[in-house]
Amino acid sequence: MTANIFFQGESYSLQDGETVLECLLRNGKDVSYSCKNGVCQSCLMHSTQGEPTKESQLRLKDSLKAQNFFLACQCRPNQDMGIETLNVEKEFTKGIIYDKEMLCHNVVAIHIKPLADIEARPGQYINLMVEGVVRSYSIANLSNKDGVITLHIRKIANGIVSSWAHDKAKTGDSVLLRGGMGDCFYLGTNNENSFPILLAGTGTGLAPLEAIVLDALDHGHKGKIHIIHGGLKPSDLYHMEKLQSLADSYENLSYTPCVLNKENSVIDIYEGSLDAIVNSAVSTADKINLRAYFCGAPEMVNLLKKNTFIAGVSSKHIFSDPFLQKHT
Repeated sequence: MTANIFFQGESYSLQDGETVLECLLRNGKDVSYSCKNGVCQSCLMHSTQGEPTKESQLRLKDSLKAQNFFLACQCRPNQDMGIETLNVEKEFTKGIIYDKEMLCHNVVAIHIKPLADIEARPGQYINLMVEGVVRSYSIANLSNKDGVITLHIRKIANGIVSSWAHDKAKTGDSVLLRGGMGDCFYLGTNNENSFPILLAGTGTGLAPLEAIVLDALDHGHKGKIHIIHGGLKPSDLYHMEKLQSLADSYENLSYTPCVLNKENSVIDIYEGSLDAIVNSAVSTADKINLRAYFCGAPEMVNLLKKNTFIAGVSSKHIFSDPFLQKHT
């Protein structure tokens, strides 16, 4: 039996194995999406008729599940469904750009002041809507402290939102925000804060990792914290002085910048692959209690997760948000 979806007054038949998102795109519908892997939640939609599949709701909060929200990229209906896009006024919060700064040759920091509270923890990602397009970015600061959300946005060739961030965004501009989402945030408590933490990432994968470190230190974390940031070359790294200064101020914090090619740089940077450094760090760590956070390019994140698990770290103690930016 072929299932149909009803959207904006029209009916569309789903092909075998096709997701709701694939069907809408095949029929020329302009809907928001990014990763197509159920991670970013840019394709969140609402069912007005029919039950969303369990697979399409796995990553959603219980409050969203109860309201029949689902991820279009993960939904393969076996019955007819009536669907609609998000109500922007209800689901998104308005924010004002507070400041903007270049962090390195291809990464800009956008500081946004939400006009209403957003339920998000440092390190989680939010949906940012600009000019009707939704993309996901991780919170890079202690947003729950100063009420400002900082995003690190890398310039992507022909990227709609990243081009806006680098070339058009200015102080005072309005944006729309929704979140937070994802598993990358500090999980320590007053009674449990002595476990070791390893954080590693490439490029703007530093954003959530830096936020987690700041949050852990703010909570008085007592265990060892090691943050590793990698890039192709020295110019791809940023916040080196900030992180080194932080490491100098806390005995339990260490920071390792690394690149595949030092070129002619005289800066004290480890030259080699990020996974090699992580493997070495894991090999000498307390694997039973270690919490590992990995963010950045999907291939690297998956490799780090696999190697860390094989080394003896429990999968429930490995957290990751791969950055899928093909449509940024």
